[in-house]
Amino acid sequence: MSNPYTLTFGQPPTEIIHRGSQIERIISDFSSDSPSNYINLITGIRGSGKTVFLTETANRLKERDEWIVIDLNPQRDLLTSLAAKLNSNRQLNSIFRAAEINLEFFGIGVGIKTAPPVTDIEEALSRMLESVKTKGKRILVTIDEVTNSKEMRIFASAFQIFLRKRLPIFLLMTGLYKNINSLRNADGMTFLERAPRTVLNPLDFGLMVHRYMDTLNTGEDIANKLAAATRGYSFAFQTIGYFYYEKCPDLNMAFSEAKEYLFEFAYNKIWSELSGKDKDVLIAVAQEPTGKVADIRKLLNYTNDQFNPYRDRLVKAGILISSRPGIVEWALPYFDEFTIKMNRSLW
Repeated sequence: MSNPYTLTFGQPPTEIIHRGSQIERIISDFSSDSPSNYINLITGIRGSGKTVFLTETANRLKERDEWIVIDLNPQRDLLTSLAAKLNSNRQLNSIFRAAEINLEFFGIGVGIKTAPPVTDIEEALSRMLESVKTKGKRILVTIDEVTNSKEMRIFASAFQIFLRKRLPIFLLMTGLYKNINSLRNADGMTFLERAPRTVLNPLDFGLMVHRYMDTLNTGEDIANKLAAATRGYSFAFQTIGYFYYEKCPDLNMAFSEAKEYLFEFAYNKIWSELSGKDKDVLIAVAQEPTGKVADIRKLLNYTNDQFNPYRDRLVKAGILISSRPGIVEWALPYFDEFTIKMNRSLW
């Protein structure tokens, strides 16, 4: 039997912990006869399972006859790409031709002699979506790892127009907290500020234990230790499972190799994207094992007002947890050790 766990970011793994309730909430919102939400922003730290969550949600909707799913690359011209992909769908192509929507101007499809070419991409998409609406179809657009780019802002502005026209188009996007927040705060993006967000919280402990027992053929005691070591971090669930499968029954060796892999292939990237002040705060948290905010502030020589914005940002970014008053804890396994290691490298 091959290793059931994967170390590749974004690749749907063989073994996953399903986030059924969060997926079902999105599907229920989008599938309502009168949807209150047409957008959902999925956010979480690198390795939290955003791409897998997006894929699973899209696949669930794709199984329904009324839904057509279009995946877009955020680095391309999103409006033209959307028109091209809609037109290349066999179901829809005949609908657009019957509606005499001539996309020849954009180099999409074959010209229609009886209709002049549409020369504005937003107008073209509006007409295409009106045709989709008459056939009772719904379009789900998925965009993975969005940033506050010009292409995204143009697309989001056009999407807002489609919503005002009550067209059957829905949007599911993933992104890091800072990127989603930057896009939402950009000029003209206020409608995104009101869009629901799905924050990928830690994986369910009990489900992880059962999956480890089933796939690794371990007793409950070992499975509990494996699950506890992950802290619910999706990539750690894969990494720890992978190395235990390779090193079984040497639990310590599995943990050691999983830790080094997390450092090199996840945490280095996370660290590189932090500001200098964010790093200073994390170093102070690592140096204060009690996690008491008062003691951490003392190390930093920060007032409460100075410390709170950094704490809140690091919590939203998925690095820290602040579930108890006056205490911060690590959300990611071994990130305290990684932070100490990075602090040493600065000297």
